[in-house]
Amino acid sequence: MHEISIYSNSLPLIREIGHMTDIDGASGHPDRLMEKINVFVYVKKGHIQVFEDGVEYNLYEGTYLFLRKNIPHWGGSLYSPGTEWFYIHFYDSPYLNEENNPIEYSQYYQHSSLILEETYASQIKLPKKGTVSNPEYTELQLKKLVDRYLLPHPIRPLTLSVLTFEFFIDLYAHKFEELKSSKQNRIVQKMVDLFISNSTRKMSSTEIANELGMNYAYLSTLFRKETGKSITQFQDELLIEHAIKLLKNESVNISQVSDQLGFSNPFYFSRVFKRITGVAPTTYLNQTYRS
Repeated sequence: MHEISIYSNSLPLIREIGHMTDIDGASGHPDRLMEKINVFVYVKKGHIQVFEDGVEYNLYEGTYLFLRKNIPHWGGSLYSPGTEWFYIHFYDSPYLNEENNPIEYSQYYQHSSLILEETYASQIKLPKKGTVSNPEYTELQLKKLVDRYLLPHPIRPLTLSVLTFEFFIDLYAHKFEELKSSKQNRIVQKMVDLFISNSTRKMSSTEIANELGMNYAYLSTLFRKETGKSITQFQDELLIEHAIKLLKNESVNISQVSDQLGFSNPFYFSRVFKRITGVAPTTYLNQTYRS
């Protein structure tokens, strides 16, 4: 399946946005190979049949589909009479390098107030095909994009790219809602809740296994798969977040914070702090506001 991916720090670059209606059902989806253009199609009414690289997709009211650049796609049956749809044609950012293969953005990134630089180097895999939960809202947003596309303005390409990115992120957010019902997600969420409730200390592997009543090796593998982080890294991030709060809001020094959070010594604390934030504790505090 040819997924569409965008980086969390890159915008989809718009070539064309439009709205179409086939009143008589006299045509079908075009047979084409778009070497540089990705396609988004949303059906407001009727039915569209599309094949991409031999795989059949049927779109009905309230459903959407992404078609990948440089992959042949073509129509099957003619549109149903009265079929109405929106489309977005967009380029990938020229800065994307698929060979880098960045990790996928994780819903667990924002477990704390820290927003780390790595968050913006992640990959967002948009759902290939989906059904929107609120068609009226989706269609309103698409109509706004079409109106903006048709309105001449010096910065039109930039605003269109920003608004389209926001629209795609809304679709991506719905993916997280669907994931919440899975068994694996529930286990990982229990782990996250457990770590947050013990955020001022690092739990041992035995403690974690006992609390969850499951094998630690399995939990560790599952956690990394679902979050893109190891259990140790996740707990370290929670500790460093708490350390920042202490250093910003209390008259304590690095050695005291290191000791309070259970680090073996201030040097190790500083090393973990720099690994998480990218800078040493003293540098971080010099760059931020303090109470």
